[in-house]
Amino acid sequence: MRKILIIGNPNVGKSTLYNSLTKSSEHTGNLHGVTVEEKHKVVKYNDEEIDFYDLPGLYSLNSFSFEEEIARDIILKNNAEKIMLVDANSLRKNLYLCLQFLELNIDFKIYINNYDYFKKYKNNLNIEKLENKLNIKCQIINVKKIKINDLDLKISEKHNNFIDFQKNSINLCNYLSKYIKIIKNKYNIDEKTIILALNGVFKDLNKEQIDFIKSLYPDLIFDRYRVIDDVLQDVMTIQKNFVYGLNRADKIILKPVVMTVGFLLCFFASIYLIFFLIGPLIGDGLSYLVNFLLINPFMNFLYSVSSNIWLIEFFSNGVFSSVLTVLSFLPQVCLLFIFLTLLEDSGLISRMAYVFDDFLSIFGLNGKAIYIMLLGLGCNTVSTLATRNMNEKNLRIKTVLLNPYISCMARLPVYVVIASAFFGAKAYFVVTGLYLVGLLVALIVGYVLNKTILRTENNSFILEFAPLRSVDIKHVLNVGKENAIDMMKRIFFIVLGVGVIVWILSHTMFNLSYTSTITDSILFYLADKISFIFAPIGLNSAGIVSALIVGIMAKELLVSTFSISNNVSSIGALITSLSISTSVVHFNLASAISFLVFTLLYCPCVSNLAIIKKEIGTFYMWFAIISQFTIAYLLSFIIYNSIVNSFFYAIIVVMAIVLILSLVIYLIKKIRSKKIACMFCSKNCKK
Repeated sequence: MRKILIIGNPNVGKSTLYNSLTKSSEHTGNLHGVTVEEKHKVVKYNDEEIDFYDLPGLYSLNSFSFEEEIARDIILKNNAEKIMLVDANSLRKNLYLCLQFLELNIDFKIYINNYDYFKKYKNNLNIEKLENKLNIKCQIINVKKIKINDLDLKISEKHNNFIDFQKNSINLCNYLSKYIKIIKNKYNIDEKTIILALNGVFKDLNKEQIDFIKSLYPDLIFDRYRVIDDVLQDVMTIQKNFVYGLNRADKIILKPVVMTVGFLLCFFASIYLIFFLIGPLIGDGLSYLVNFLLINPFMNFLYSVSSNIWLIEFFSNGVFSSVLTVLSFLPQVCLLFIFLTLLEDSGLISRMAYVFDDFLSIFGLNGKAIYIMLLGLGCNTVSTLATRNMNEKNLRIKTVLLNPYISCMARLPVYVVIASAFFGAKAYFVVTGLYLVGLLVALIVGYVLNKTILRTENNSFILEFAPLRSVDIKHVLNVGKENAIDMMKRIFFIVLGVGVIVWILSHTMFNLSYTSTITDSILFYLADKISFIFAPIGLNSAGIVSALIVGIMAKELLVSTFSISNNVSSIGALITSLSISTSVVHFNLASAISFLVFTLLYCPCVSNLAIIKKEIGTFYMWFAIISQFTIAYLLSFIIYNSIVNSFFYAIIVVMAIVLILSLVIYLIKKIRSKKIACMFCSKNCKK
């Protein structure tokens, strides 16, 4: 099987090329680090199997970030054919990586993308001269239209693995001899090891040798760019006023006020269209179709062959209620990801990152956080993974901890159902308000962390400023479809499985007999025992508490748990039941608002907690759980008691709680110190 690696700087079109060659719909974007792990797919062509790899972008083999290390290791340890994708508008920057490949005698072919845009501004590139200068085959392509039969690759006779490295004979790399001589005069190191070290691969070297070689990097970088400039001077002509990425519209778009107002208007309009206008219509239609084609025929068949009430209720309100809950909000998921893809493909996300960078720096974040937050609207787990390309440790930890405060797609069904039940036509404003509350809390927490335990030393980031461009509607629709399929794979069976378990627990007594009265069930009994904890925030109903517990597994389960508890099978019936005091799960206005705020903030789902533990450690996973629960509880307490009692009463109680917690933390820190510990020690030691 042929293996082909797609390599290049971030934002040159690698994922788009991969999608074109493999007919995939992988995530693309114009921020550094969109691809954080390698992706590959086997394609059959002319009775031959070709395994294409889409690698994370890297600027240099001297890697500085997580995804660059992934790409470098795969490149150097795989004897595979290599495609080096470059952007005609950024050749000077892109050729740096090419030059390193030449230094290591790695065989590759250069594909030049975005040449149409380059030529549009009367710039020119002589491909034949470039090939002669580099001694590498070069080809102009359009990554959106290229097909496998356009690839002109042959299995190389050169060594593609650095283990089999041989002395380089490329004239362009003669500058290396100077550094080889300097290092050899100081240390007894062979030439192969030296050249690898100059490219960031340190094999069999001690710390002193590594530090010395790294001290030569600034001069080496200068020499590499001198060679690149000499090459481009002979092969390329660029208009003096040409600046890649900037458009006339940027004079308006890049103004902070225009960007802020424009983004908020687009966001609020999208929320309204997705979740209150178009989404519900499609969701209702999909639910009707599934009812008509699947559920009703099956239930009619079940009625005809059995009169067992347990079996009938199990399928009607257990299995199918969970299925319909997922399907009713599936269109909204597709539409939300289409909205995010439109922002990315158009080039607006990079501009948002640029405009909001100064503002976010106040809270110890950078413009990259905008991209993370927008990903979090879809799934917090995915956006947590996207923090891998943040180089500064505290910045990354902080972004991971703040990420769950951004309301993910899974919580939206809860917002829509409860807001519709208690606010009617004003539900839209409540839902958008919750998003703003989540963002505000995230920024405040970020500010506190930045001033205390997670000070950010360097919150700079690499920004690829792509030009504004028209979007590929086919790609946008494919992304929506792929994300819908991914969501179904990821949560459908979880929601169905846990939904069935919830139904069984809510309709089974401790003697394992069936009950149609949920208040007699195991679930209700267990939830009732701990409901006193939530009484101060108005959520002391056993049905509500059981939903909150299940929601820790996946927030998608909250609505299905409500449906099962209230014994309803449609969203409309559930909305009506929530305001009826005789329902197992019911709210008044104060408790409904308290529940919405608590659900927004109280705890990341299990999948996100697992990723947090993997990415930044167990300590910060527990920190996320405890801090979010505490913040959610205190804010819900203030809101609920401000409505039921008075705002001043709520503030006084919260201040008292905060003071007590602060005193406990202070005493723990003091007791851990030697001086205070000795006060409680009866031993007559001489310490």
